[in-house]
Amino acid sequence: MKKILSKLKLKDFIGFFIWPLVLFVTFFFVYNRFVTLYFEDVENRGTTAACDIVDSFRPYLDQIDDTLKTASATVEYMMSNGTSDEEILQYITYETEKLGIVSATGSRGIFGVFGGTFMDGVEWNPHPGYDPTKRPWYQVAVKNKGEYGFAGPYFNNRTNENVVTACKLLDDGVSVIAFAIDFDTFERMTTDLVEYDKNRSILIMSEDGHIYSHSNDFEIGDDYAQSDDPFIKALFDGFTASKNSTFTINKGNGVKDNYIVSYRRIMYDMYVVTVTNLDEELSKLNLIVGLFALSFIIVFVVMFILNLTALSKELKFKESVDNLRSLANIYVAMHKIDLEDDSFSAILCMDYKVSQLVSEAGKKASEMLSHAIEGIVDERSKEDMLKFVDLSTIRERLKTKDTITEEFLNYEHIWNRARFVVVDRDKNSVPVYVIFASEIIDDEKRARDRFKYLAETDQLTGINNRGSGEAKIRDLLMRNVGGMFILFDADKFKYVNDNFGHDVGDEVLIGIAEKMLHTFREKDVIMRLGGDEFAAYIPGVFHEEEGRQILYRLMSAIYDMKIPKMENHKISISIGAAFYFSTDSFSFEELYSRADSCTYESKKITGSAVTFYHRKDEEVHE
Repeated sequence: MKKILSKLKLKDFIGFFIWPLVLFVTFFFVYNRFVTLYFEDVENRGTTAACDIVDSFRPYLDQIDDTLKTASATVEYMMSNGTSDEEILQYITYETEKLGIVSATGSRGIFGVFGGTFMDGVEWNPHPGYDPTKRPWYQVAVKNKGEYGFAGPYFNNRTNENVVTACKLLDDGVSVIAFAIDFDTFERMTTDLVEYDKNRSILIMSEDGHIYSHSNDFEIGDDYAQSDDPFIKALFDGFTASKNSTFTINKGNGVKDNYIVSYRRIMYDMYVVTVTNLDEELSKLNLIVGLFALSFIIVFVVMFILNLTALSKELKFKESVDNLRSLANIYVAMHKIDLEDDSFSAILCMDYKVSQLVSEAGKKASEMLSHAIEGIVDERSKEDMLKFVDLSTIRERLKTKDTITEEFLNYEHIWNRARFVVVDRDKNSVPVYVIFASEIIDDEKRARDRFKYLAETDQLTGINNRGSGEAKIRDLLMRNVGGMFILFDADKFKYVNDNFGHDVGDEVLIGIAEKMLHTFREKDVIMRLGGDEFAAYIPGVFHEEEGRQILYRLMSAIYDMKIPKMENHKISISIGAAFYFSTDSFSFEELYSRADSCTYESKKITGSAVTFYHRKDEEVHE
C-alpha cells in the first residue's frame, strides 16, 4: 500500500479516492440532463426502427417494383402495336414463371385487365360472374390515375388468403396491371422488430390513413383519417401536418400518455410509422436509476478494495502508455488487451456508443470486441471486422509484425480504421500485450474512393468508362465466368446532334445509360465505349432466347424514352451479341470482334434490331 501511494500524483490520488464522492453528490443534478438524453435516444431508436423496416421492405418491394414497371411498359407497348390477347397472356405468364425467387418471399405473380379482358399469369380461371373492375386492386389503380400504388389487405379469390397488391392504370385509361403480394410477408416484416421493444407500435400506413399492416392485428384495415379515437386522430393529424419525420403527441384531450412518432416513406404512398410510449420508457429509466444508485454504493466499496490491487498493475502499464500518448489524439478509442488472461482496460474512448457497448460487455476482451463490433459496425463490414478482432488468431497474425489494420464502415456510415499494435512480447517474441485502437478516416477514404470513381466512371453518364468496363470483363473471362457480351450504338445519332443540338444528344446518351441500369442486374457490367457506343456483359446468360428477352426489354425501354426537346423522335439501337462459355479460352478482343460484326449486320435492319453471333464448326470447342 505504502509503495503504491508513493507513486501516486495528486491527480491520481483525487481520481482514485475523491471522484466517487463527487459523483455521488452530483448524481441527482445530472439526472435531469440524462432524462433529456434518454428521450433523444428513444427518438433515435424509433427512427432507427422505422429505417430498419424500410431497409427490410425496399429490396423486396424494389424487385416487385422493377418487375411491375417492366411488365407495365412491355404490355403497353404490345397493346399499342396491336398484339393479341393470347400473346399478352403468354408474356405475363412467362414473366410470372420467372419470379421463382420472388414468389418464395411472398409474391403471387402478375395479372390484370388488358383491353377489357382479365388475364392471370398463373392461368387462374375466375368463377362465373367474376367482375375484376369491382376488385380493390382495380378501383385503387383507377383512383390513382396512372400512378403506382398499393391496395389491400383484401381477400384474394384465387389464393383464398389476404393479399396486398401493387397496381397501375395503363395509358388507355381502362386497363390495369397488378402484382399480388402475400399479406403474411407484410405482417412479418412489420412485427419482427416489435419483439425487442414492447413500448413501441409499428404500422404500415398509406398517405390517406389506410392501415396496411399493424403490430396490433385488430387495427389492420382501419382508416385512421375517419377515426374518432382521440389518440388515432392526433396521430393522423400529426402525420399529415408535420414537416419533419418525427413529432410528439402530448397527453391531454383524451390522450392518456405522451408519445413520440417517427415515420419514413417506403414506396409509392406507403409509409412505416413507429409510435413509442414515452411515459412507459421513463418508468424503465427510473427503475434503472434506482438500481444504479444501489449498485453504485456496492461497487464503490468493492472497487475501493479491488482498485488498490489493479492500480499496481496499471502503474506499470502507464509507463508503456506514456509512449503512445502523442498518438492518442488521432484515435476515437484505445484499449489495452492482455492476451494471457483475455482482459482489457480503457485508455481513452471519445465515442459515447462505443463506451456504452464496452460497459455492457463482460470482462473478457474477446467478448468486448465482438459485442462492440456487433453494435457499431455496418453490416457490410461486420464479417471482415469479426475476423479481424478474433483474438484466437491475433498472436499468429502479429508474429512477424508490430501492427495490423482493417478499414470498416460504422453505424453512421463513416469510415474508420481499426488497428492492433504490439506493446510487449515474451521471450519467444509472442505478443503478450496489444493496443486496440480505432480512428476516423472518412475524409481520407472518401477522397481515395472519389479518385477511383473518377478514374473508372464515364463522366457524362455515370456508368463504367471503357477502361474500367473492359478490365472488369477481362477479369470475369480470366475466372471463366461465362455470359453474353453485347455492343450497340444509337441509330442516326448524328441526326439528333445536327437537328436538336448536342445538349439534347447528351440527354439521349444519359437516358440510354439509365435504361441500361434499369434493365441489367447489379452484377452485370455496363459501360460507355465513347460517342453513342455502349457495351455490356451479362454473366450466366448462354441462350439466344433468354438473351433476346433481355435485349428486347432494353430496346423497348430506350424506344419509350421521353425527351421533350426531341418532340416525337424515337431512338432505335443496333445490337450485336456473342456468347462466352466457361469452357472457352479465346480473348476479349475476339469476343468484341464477334459482337461488333453482328452490330454491323443489325444496322442493315430498319429500327431497333439484335443479331447474335453463330459459331462456325471449328469455333464450337474453343
